[in-house]
Amino acid sequence: MTMGWTLAGTFTQLMLAGFLFMMVVFSASGIGNGVVLGRLQLAIFNASVFVLPALCVLSAGIVVYLHLHGGGASSYAWYAMPLGAMAVYLVYAVAVARSGPGRFDRPHQPPGWRPEAGARDRRQ
Repeated sequence: MTMGWTLAGTFTQLMLAGFLFMMVVFSASGIGNGVVLGRLQLAIFNASVFVLPALCVLSAGIVVYLHLHGGGASSYAWYAMPLGAMAVYLVYAVAVARSGPGRFDRPHQPPGWRPEAGARDRRQ
């Protein structure tokens, strides 16, 4: 393991942490606006905001630790841990986005609401 590759990989992992944070924030908020989420689904999305970036920092820390304690080139495989977690998250997010009733499938209509009354009021 060379110091240059370890620093480059660690820098890349820290950049990936920011990307994963933004990816989870925007994808989860987009899914949350379009699909009715249960408590467990919401908890998984909320945890993913912190867990995915933390895995990047953890993998970078493991590689630096292994570099300082004489680890071999196979230690770089720890950099793949967040990529696997990202793939699992993306599969889950796509599955949730395609499932269940959406918020806009049936618009909420209060009792006594009639479409012609609303249209007539707007014309005046």
